[in-house]
Amino acid sequence: MDAANGPREGRLELHDGRTLAYAEWGDPDGWPVLGCHGSPSSRLEHHVDDPAAYRRWGVRLIVPDRPGFGRSDPQPGRRVTDWPADVVALLDTLGVDRFAVLSLSGGAAYALACAHALPDRVRAVGVLGGAPPPDVPWPWPGWLPGPLRAAAHRPSPAATALLRPVFAPLTVRPALLPRYLQVRLNPADRRVIGRPAVRRALAATFTEGMRQGSGALAEDRALLFRPWGFPVGEVRQPVHVWHGTQDWQVPVGLGRVLAAMLPHCSAHWYAGEGHFLVFDHAREVYGALAP
Repeated sequence: MDAANGPREGRLELHDGRTLAYAEWGDPDGWPVLGCHGSPSSRLEHHVDDPAAYRRWGVRLIVPDRPGFGRSDPQPGRRVTDWPADVVALLDTLGVDRFAVLSLSGGAAYALACAHALPDRVRAVGVLGGAPPPDVPWPWPGWLPGPLRAAAHRPSPAATALLRPVFAPLTVRPALLPRYLQVRLNPADRRVIGRPAVRRALAATFTEGMRQGSGALAEDRALLFRPWGFPVGEVRQPVHVWHGTQDWQVPVGLGRVLAAMLPHCSAHWYAGEGHFLVFDHAREVYGALAP
């Protein structure tokens, strides 16, 4: 990756002594978008085949590693609602006041938590292939393994312990995860991941995300299957939801539930497309979040 197009990496020591790692993509003087990465993923997550596009669009994409992912220290006992404090520390250090938030998949809870906690700073929210909190009955996807269903009924520490061995195999060869996904995903996603630039990008962010093992991923999933700790219906900023109707990872029914919970939501349903539709629609997505 050439230095002009990122990632530009940094690390920040937080008030409790933890290290928060982050990466920036695009124009350092552009309008800021906070990226809440998927699960598993990392600060290396981006949504374009060629990161030079961010500079052309005037976007400054800032993606921190959540605790335990990539190079960020774990945060024992963390909650979804703890994330906005880390975001404030980072963006204050970077001199960013107002910003948009964009999430992919498992990052949705964290993006919406930022919007709820920081109503004067978050202008808009984007959710790509996200699911709702379990405060309402979920239309559970049929492929969901039994331990994941069981985790929804356990306290977070117990759920994390239950899920850790489920995800441990991913730490052996995380770079192969995109190829594994190509077997499990719908034809649209297989086509997207079949592009060499996308496959390389996903392999890099998955590998980095699992750097510290499966604990962070298990904790993340345990938190997402428990109430998130804030009422999603109180998010007042404009929220855009983008979801493929053939998403086999997060079925579109989950996206429809989330969209119905948000009072100021613009929902975009893409017929026949899947979980990684952003790689074909990134310009539209970032344009919707522009100031």
